[in-house]
Amino acid sequence: MHTQVIIIGAGPTGLMAACQLARFNIDFIIIDTKAAPTHESRAILVTARSMEIYQQMGLADVVLQQGQLISKFAIYMNGREKAALETADAGNGLTDFPNLQAFEQFKNEDLLYQELKATGRDVLWRTSLVSFDQYEDHVVANLYDKSDPFRKISIKASYLLACDGASSLVRQQLGLNFDGGTYQNKFFVADVQLNWQQPPNKLIASLSRINFCVFFPMYGIGNYRILGTLPESFAGKDDVCFDDFKDVITANVKLPLGIEKLNWFSVYKLHHRCADRFRINRCFLLGDAAHIHSPAGGQGMNTGLQDAHNLTWKLALVLQGVAGDKLIDTYHDERYPFAQWLMKFTDKIFAFMTSCNWLIYQLRTHVMPHILRLILSTKWISKRIFRILSQIWYSYKKSPLSLQFIKQKLKFSAGDRCPYVITEIDGKSQSIYHLLTEPKFHLLCIGSSGYNNQIPDHLTAHIKVVNLSLNENWQKLGVKSGLYLLIRPDNYIGLLSDEISPGLITGYFDAFKGN
Repeated sequence: MHTQVIIIGAGPTGLMAACQLARFNIDFIIIDTKAAPTHESRAILVTARSMEIYQQMGLADVVLQQGQLISKFAIYMNGREKAALETADAGNGLTDFPNLQAFEQFKNEDLLYQELKATGRDVLWRTSLVSFDQYEDHVVANLYDKSDPFRKISIKASYLLACDGASSLVRQQLGLNFDGGTYQNKFFVADVQLNWQQPPNKLIASLSRINFCVFFPMYGIGNYRILGTLPESFAGKDDVCFDDFKDVITANVKLPLGIEKLNWFSVYKLHHRCADRFRINRCFLLGDAAHIHSPAGGQGMNTGLQDAHNLTWKLALVLQGVAGDKLIDTYHDERYPFAQWLMKFTDKIFAFMTSCNWLIYQLRTHVMPHILRLILSTKWISKRIFRILSQIWYSYKKSPLSLQFIKQKLKFSAGDRCPYVITEIDGKSQSIYHLLTEPKFHLLCIGSSGYNNQIPDHLTAHIKVVNLSLNENWQKLGVKSGLYLLIRPDNYIGLLSDEISPGLITGYFDAFKGN
């Protein structure tokens, strides 16, 4: 059996990779040991950056309709609200998705799976990877079909994507380090139906010295995810059920809780680890196979989705002969630093929020609420927090893919996510993100006479020209005269220049043709 790419794992990351490859007309096979997409909620938050990916795919409206908007984040202690952040429209002026959005993992998987099937593709369910071998120009994966144990499957592909989770067999067979550690506490997660007096779109973090609980609102009346640390009194018990410590949760939050139904419950250990390389020859690690961390900030699933979004367009250009091996080397260059930052960021938050240390508890209880009330009432700080949690802040400025030739003093640079600018589109005031939906580069020509006839012939299928007027929104970002932005297929700025020419565009692509 032959294909261009084989994807191991059909969770959110693997399914996103499959959908993106389908958009670029790249042939692939995707497998998973499960019999079907997961039914547990698992990850819950979808960031604005992930929503922009869904917008590009034409799926954002489904998420908005079937998800739960979170309009307030509040910290409680002893049953009283100590600090709050109004998250409704916190990102106004930054993105088309200015709110925190709950959309459970199984819904993400179902959404992506239905999108995949709409392309005429499907997952090889109940199929597991046994081993693989890499060669100079291909990789061979040996599979096991659980429905037919006597059937041997061997697939030859140009590349292999490991989306097979924290226990990744691919990572283990590659012999990669997975450095990090395990948090001391055990944690629990419970999806329940609550009958209480809190608004349905309010996220509550309840802090105490004994344990830590967070209540995430989910779609549907009274549906909540409760996540927290397992009290020390349960530390030595292997068989813990939810009924054993319902009273502990009530004692922690000190609010009337009417838990009417338990939909899912699990106790587990949390890890924070990262592989030392995200690429070995023709194999790539994505999502939890590459990095795992605490759930603080709801970053995990979103980071996997963006790993897939970053890598797939690069693989497509290489497989289409437009670029060479240097291009896919930038996957590690761009995503590894973000994973390292994310581990440190989530570790600091999680350690502070869960520590039983007396001094940290005093700071958390008596000092932090006052500081939070002060900073959360400051609009620019709230926007900065939103930018970080939504993952729209991250830049690839140091990437070899980010080049600029400008004299204008702009408020953005090559490597940044495309600026969020409102302009007239089909008679409506909309963000330019509505123009960046095709699976190709977009050349934004700002305040110029256009560039339609000067794209090099061999690149016309890979670049769409978009002519935009130099309006006041661009001027606020420092644009004073004509400007050209070559936007990558993942909506980051690749090339930024005051002037443009066929030679400059060709040179940008030629730089990544070598091995």
